[in-house]
Amino acid sequence: MEHEKITMKRQICTYSFLVFKFFLLILTFFSPLTSLVSPTNAIAQEAKLTVRGSGLPVPRFVTLKFDEANLRSGPGREYPVLWQYRAIGLPLLVDSEFDIWRKVIDHEGTAGWMHGAVLSLKRMALVKNNMVEIHASPNQKSLVVALAERNALVVIKSCPKSWCKVASENVKGWINRQNLWGLLETEILD
Repeated sequence: MEHEKITMKRQICTYSFLVFKFFLLILTFFSPLTSLVSPTNAIAQEAKLTVRGSGLPVPRFVTLKFDEANLRSGPGREYPVLWQYRAIGLPLLVDSEFDIWRKVIDHEGTAGWMHGAVLSLKRMALVKNNMVEIHASPNQKSLVVALAERNALVVIKSCPKSWCKVASENVKGWINRQNLWGLLETEILD
């Protein structure tokens, strides 16, 4: 009798797990990726899927910890690799969570699943436009200390309002947040 109860519990757990996997598979393949490209649209979605996740807010931005990280079609090693990233610090938007797996979206709108161990909470951003001015202070009229090219990777030091303090190699300064990809629209970083 006890053996039958344990077997039944295992079957129920397996069934529940399969239902969640099926739901995630449908979410992965049938969600309109074009509406997920911008963080603003991602926030506008009503329900974010988090199943036994990290407990951190979703959506949120993270970065790649390693110079090689696989993007998979689903939340598990059994799913095929869609893409391999080779850029430490690349910002990604976490859109959903399933256990140790994170559904992420990159700056080009490519979506897929990554193991949570390859992601970091360090905040970095990509410059969205070409020849963006980096200013000495958070003011359009302040001294321009450098120009950043499109897709330049910068560390976000703080982002109190419409300007973000950034650093990259030997350059430190302020960039208007409209020119950065790696922040939620209303997010404040101190």
